[in-house]
Amino acid sequence: MLPSRMQDLVNLRHLDTKGTYYLKEMPKGMSKLKHLNLLGHFAVGEHEENGIRELGPIDVHGSFHISKLENVNSSSEALEAKMGNKKHINKLKLVWSCSDGDTVDVHAERDILKELRPHENLKKLSIYGYRDEIFPDWLGLPCYSNITKLRMYGCKNCRELPSLGQLPSLQHLEIFELHRLVRISEEFYKSVESCHDGTWTPFRSLEYLKFYGMKGWRVWHIPDKLDVFPKLKTLTLWNCPVLSGDLAARLPALERLNIWECEELSYSLLRAPKLHLFNVKGLGNSALLTAAPHDIRIVDSQQGQSVLEWLLHIQPPCFQRLIIQNCRSEISISGDYLPASLQYLEISRCSKLIFPEPLEHKLLKEIDVYKCDSLTLFPVGALPNLKTLTIRYCPEIDCFGEECLPPSLTTLEIYECQKLERWITSNGGLQSEGLTHLTLSRWNEVKSFPREGCLPASLHSLKLSCFPNLERLDCKGLHHLTSLKELSIVDCPKLENITEERLPASISKLYIEGECPLTSKLQEMNDPRFRMKN
Repeated sequence: MLPSRMQDLVNLRHLDTKGTYYLKEMPKGMSKLKHLNLLGHFAVGEHEENGIRELGPIDVHGSFHISKLENVNSSSEALEAKMGNKKHINKLKLVWSCSDGDTVDVHAERDILKELRPHENLKKLSIYGYRDEIFPDWLGLPCYSNITKLRMYGCKNCRELPSLGQLPSLQHLEIFELHRLVRISEEFYKSVESCHDGTWTPFRSLEYLKFYGMKGWRVWHIPDKLDVFPKLKTLTLWNCPVLSGDLAARLPALERLNIWECEELSYSLLRAPKLHLFNVKGLGNSALLTAAPHDIRIVDSQQGQSVLEWLLHIQPPCFQRLIIQNCRSEISISGDYLPASLQYLEISRCSKLIFPEPLEHKLLKEIDVYKCDSLTLFPVGALPNLKTLTIRYCPEIDCFGEECLPPSLTTLEIYECQKLERWITSNGGLQSEGLTHLTLSRWNEVKSFPREGCLPASLHSLKLSCFPNLERLDCKGLHHLTSLKELSIVDCPKLENITEERLPASISKLYIEGECPLTSKLQEMNDPRFRMKN
């Protein structure tokens, strides 16, 4: 609480109450502070002496927050606040603390909000917890030509949006938790009076649009004849579970598209030539997504395949990274579905992933496949720029197809892929002209490695990690690796022998980390190449 005799400070000019969210009510008699121009927060009291009428004589400047509006009893009280005269307010926040529409006359609040109409100099407006079904007419009038940012939060009884498309300077719009709103249609874009004006462009300045928690919203209608959202750069739809149909057919300036927990929505008709960041998140438990420019992220979605097919329509393509995670519906990956600009592909926890044909792509540089349990084949085709390939915890993969690995590939990492590792030691082993770095991890079966001829002679470094039953290194399989310079061994608790008692002369560094009986033998041999890692 503020001091009870605050009204005695008749010459007070600044009372900074900004951020005092738990302020229950104002002291009595605030209207006596006629010189006050900085007042960040006014909590409406339950009594006439500290009610909203007390704001009448105060010429507030800058950012202003009015809370406890549920304590305003009538429109006449709101009118006496003289909000329309306060031309120095540039940012206004109006808050109703209780949104229980069953215990109050919510229709009276429309008249109250009508009389709280701010001066037309206003630049930013936020409305929280408003409890009527529709908004007063002033909200959305084009005379509010300075408004650049508008937020509407928790107006849970609202069934119709005002004509916000008429605000000529509106750049940022957020609409949260309007649970009873079912349809957004023509009224959102322009009023009846402006319908006959063919030159009007709704939302002509809007750059950022976000809808969140709209649980009853089913239809988003955009009239075909209207050229809407010409400057929209970022569109976010989050937790709109029954919204269906297509997005706007054309968003010429759209750069970022976030669709989270909107499983009924389609975007097959969307044309967005400048789009360079696209997030799709389903109903899983993943954390809030973040992505860098030129990313596509598909997470927990049942529409993964339709998203891939839609990517074909993005022209010119500018995406560099595609990340697909936790998609339990079938995902079929082919070069035809991948943007021509793509450089990085990551697929994880997709239980129905398939590659129907050898993967071909001109620019793809890096591929990471993780925990795709049912994937049996990873057919590598023409990938002339592929540098790094990582396959982790994919137990059913048994080969890379009939083709050799691309000559551009320099780094290959395989973690706990038992069938693929068996394939490496048979059928001619790894066929690669350019592979220089190889990591094999969590191979439970092998006792002696490598078999002669199973590894490419181009290797510069080889890392064996977590081989619980490996007992000996087979130097016959190492001697033909004439370019091998570095050998790393991690957590091989049974490894104690080296056949022929010598390693290839080309190896200049030998690292051993974790439990490994071979350590003591190498220490006895006093091999200068040997290094221990803690």
